[in-house]
Amino acid sequence: MQATKLPMECKNLDEIRQGIDSIDREIIRLLQQRMGYVLSAAQFKPDEASIPAPDRVAAMLIDRRGWAEEEQLSADYIELLFSGVIQWFIKQQKLHWRTERALHAEEVL
Repeated sequence: MQATKLPMECKNLDEIRQGIDSIDREIIRLLQQRMGYVLSAAQFKPDEASIPAPDRVAAMLIDRRGWAEEEQLSADYIELLFSGVIQWFIKQQKLHWRTERALHAEEVL
């Protein structure tokens, strides 16, 4: 596989699409890596009620808004995006937490 060109180096739409596909693949790989951290965090949660950690989520969203602004992206969109990402990972952590403790997964949702 050849190295991805920078956007301004692309000579045609195929090269642009290859760059986008490469980035999307990396985002998915990073989300899988994030999942590893999320599932590992479950071992440190004393009970299911401690998983959502609303104060931590609020702080994370503030940080992500700031990071978006630094990168000249819409802070509102990044907050919306990460709100969804975080909520989905919270559900996955709850399922994992219950599975590790042999509880019924359907009770978590």
